[in-house]
Amino acid sequence: MKTNKNRHLSFNKPILLFLLCLGSFASAFAQDDIKVDSLKTNFHKGSIGLLINQVAFNNWLAGGANNFSGTLNLDYQFNYDSKHWDWKTTLNAALGFAKSANDSEAKKTEDRIDFQSVFSRKSSRKWQFSTNINLKTQSLPGYNYSQTDEGTTKTIISDWFSPAYLRLGVGLIRVKKDKYTLQLDPIMTRVILVDRRFTKDLTADQTFFGVKARATSLWEVGGALGFQNQWKLAKNITATNQLKLVSNYLENPQNVDLDYTFSMQMKVNSHVSTTFEVQLLYDDNAFKGLQSRQVFGLTIAIPY
Repeated sequence: MKTNKNRHLSFNKPILLFLLCLGSFASAFAQDDIKVDSLKTNFHKGSIGLLINQVAFNNWLAGGANNFSGTLNLDYQFNYDSKHWDWKTTLNAALGFAKSANDSEAKKTEDRIDFQSVFSRKSSRKWQFSTNINLKTQSLPGYNYSQTDEGTTKTIISDWFSPAYLRLGVGLIRVKKDKYTLQLDPIMTRVILVDRRFTKDLTADQTFFGVKARATSLWEVGGALGFQNQWKLAKNITATNQLKLVSNYLENPQNVDLDYTFSMQMKVNSHVSTTFEVQLLYDDNAFKGLQSRQVFGLTIAIPY
């Protein structure tokens, strides 16, 4: 939690959402030769993977504590494609825990749910009109652990839909097949949702992920930019970059929220690979500083 100035939104929320939806459809029908046609081609793919890491000691004079960690990953993609329209939906989720011999219980190491759906109007131009929706949250409570005279205590600091980031954007998308995707949303609204139990005891100058005392949401209007590319470093090694930038026009637009992930997979066979991932986050609503996460381990994947 951190202190923050009170934020005010001069727009009526239902009207704002209506205008954004209207703008997305208006942009899609901006060309005179548009004809409504059915979505003809679709496909879906996904995989469930288990990332594991284990360390064990026996009479090891150098010292060390036995520990085991595991992370379950779900990746799913569903596409509709036709002559004039393209609709891509993705779901990425992960949940992981680690247990050390020195800990009384397993601690959460990973917890994310990221859903995105992008609807775009095809054209012969490099840039296409698009609208998209994105939801990011977590599935289980998160705790802050501290040592006291009585032992280890834990304090809940987040939970399911606390926070949840729901974003709706209207803009342009440029896709270069097998190279990169660049998405620009000059019109975007975002709402940050939290449970009231996290804000009911806050003082007037405190916030919880930007949400004020006794409130359950924070509305923002701004712009967003997203970039993703993938390339092969070697025959069995694939690297991926993902970058998302969000700016709030109404307050401190120069404080751009950043979400960057670099991942690399070294494939052994169709089911086994090693994974390395680094994620950097900056969101001054949550923490005035750079957050980082690093993962390395063996992944066992089951395509479906």
